[in-house]
Formats: sequence, structure tokens, C-alpha cells
Amino acid sequence: MEERKLEIYTFKIHQNRKTDVFPLLENIQGIDLYTELVNNFTNFVDTFPPDLLNGKTCRIEKVKEPKNSTIKSTFIQDKTSRYIAGKISIGEDDGKEQEVVKNNKSKDPLYTKEKGQSIERPYFFMIILPLDKKYGFIVLEREGKHSLKSAMCTLILQFIRKKFSTLNVKFTNFIEDKIIREYLTNGDYNSIILSRNFLAKEKSKQYLGEYQSEGEYKIEMKIIPTKGTEIPILTKRKVISNLENKTGFFIGNEFKDIGFDENTNIKVVSTYNQNTRTIDLEDTFKVRPYYLINVDINSKGFAEFDSIKSESIKLVRELTLNII
Repeated sequence: MEERKLEIYTFKIHQNRKTDVFPLLENIQGIDLYTELVNNFTNFVDTFPPDLLNGKTCRIEKVKEPKNSTIKSTFIQDKTSRYIAGKISIGEDDGKEQEVVKNNKSKDPLYTKEKGQSIERPYFFMIILPLDKKYGFIVLEREGKHSLKSAMCTLILQFIRKKFSTLNVKFTNFIEDKIIREYLTNGDYNSIILSRNFLAKEKSKQYLGEYQSEGEYKIEMKIIPTKGTEIPILTKRKVISNLENKTGFFIGNEFKDIGFDENTNIKVVSTYNQNTRTIDLEDTFKVRPYYLINVDINSKGFAEFDSIKSESIKLVRELTLNII
């Protein structure tokens, strides 16, 4: 299994220049947006012009069935929970000629990717359209710096405008600030994880006895309460202080002496109301719409669809939004 991030956003439909009037998503000028997406979204994505997507290609992922070798789109719908889900493959770098090399010390060239050829990367997505709501939810896979967010917002906006020329879409980060604070303030901390993606030269010698000029090391420390102990209230207050003021946790030189400083990322694994969440206070503790999950990986090295779909549904249910 590998760690992935899910991003969650909400969106509303509104008339141009009327940003305070939002129709129900099952009755946009008499049309149910869920039905429209089920019937037309795959073809819309597959035929979307690259020049409207910053030169990137997009298509619903196509996979070959192992039993009969038929080609099948990675796209499903659930009428009861009113969601569609699948994978969208985004292709980019078509304007560049690039060498593809072996990933070893020799770095021998294998072939040259020519101009006009795109390198595709598949991303999981889920669009949820609850009944009696004026807003929908978008759940997207993020792997490191790679994200579907910009492309998906463009696709949804253009899909709406194609059907309803006078309508626009408002996208918002979904951050359950109140719930996060409950987990951090009143939850039982299972662990606090400190990590740095880059180990400085002097710390590399301290930990490994020597410094290697090539490559990088990630250093991680996990604080786990055992034998009837628990994370102290004062520590929780320091975490909250960092969340609000970006100060207070790394006081003194004790952490710095072992390689952790203000550039360190903190993750808190906390249990609240019988649900356990990993809360990532990345980017100097600015809360983002990111949620960490672990998924199975397919033979190509990407998230296995059924696995990431199940984890996405599990996450949405844990948020107690009552939409799935």
C-alpha cells in the first residue's frame, strides 16, 4: 500500500453576475445535474479540446479487461448515493522533446519522447450531488505535487456552460475546521509524527556516520503514548497554537539538535467519537483540504481504483456529512 492525499472541494451553480442565488442541483432549469453527468460526462471529457486545458489532453482512463481483452472506461455511478466516480488521465509535456532514461546509476537513455506526444497520469475523482442541496462535493486524488484540481474545475465549469450558457460555478475548499479542532482539542492522540523531507549534511553524518552527495534522506520521528500514558494537555495546546499562530511547538534547541526545526511537518493521529483521523498540518500549519489515506497500488504504480474509491467513501462518511 502507498500513502495518497484526497482533496475535497464544494461547488455551487449560479447565474452570471448573481453570486448569491443557487439552485438545487437536481433542478437546474428543470434538469438534474446528476443525470446529466451520468449520461454525458465521459464523452465530454474524452472530446475536450487540449487548448482549453493549457495544452493538456484529458480522457477517462481506459483499461483492458484481463479475461476478454475488451477496453473499459474507469467510470461508475451510484444512483442511491448520487455520485459518479472514475479516473481521468491527464497528458502533458506535449511541446517538449524529452529523453527517457533508466532509473539507476547508469541512467542509460531508453528512447526519446517527441514533441506532440503527451505523458499521461491517471487521477481518481468522485463528484457527489446530494438531494435537496445547493452544493455538490468533489473528491480528488493528489500524489505529491501532482493534482487534478485545476483540470477538474475547468472541466466542470465548461460542462455546465455547455448545457447552461448563462450559468457559472463557484468552487470552495472544503475544510471542516470545526471538526479538525475537535480532533485536535478533544481527541485522544494516538501519535504525533514529525518529519523532514531533507536531512541536512551535518545531521546525515550524525545519523549515518557519513554524508552522501547524491540523493536525499527523509527523517521521521513518531511519538506514541504507551503503557497507560497519554499525550499531555500542554502538548495539545502547542499543536493548536501552531495551527492558529504558527508558533509554539519548536521552542528551544532540543528538536533542532536532532534534525527537526520550524521547517518540520507535523501529523497528528487522533481518535474522536470512535473515528481515527490523520491530520496533516503541512505548510507551516496552514490547514488545507487534504486528507491522508492508504491505498493499494496497481501494476502500473498508480492507485487501484476499487481501493481508492472505498477509502474515499470511508472518508466522506467519517466527516458525518450524511451525503453517502
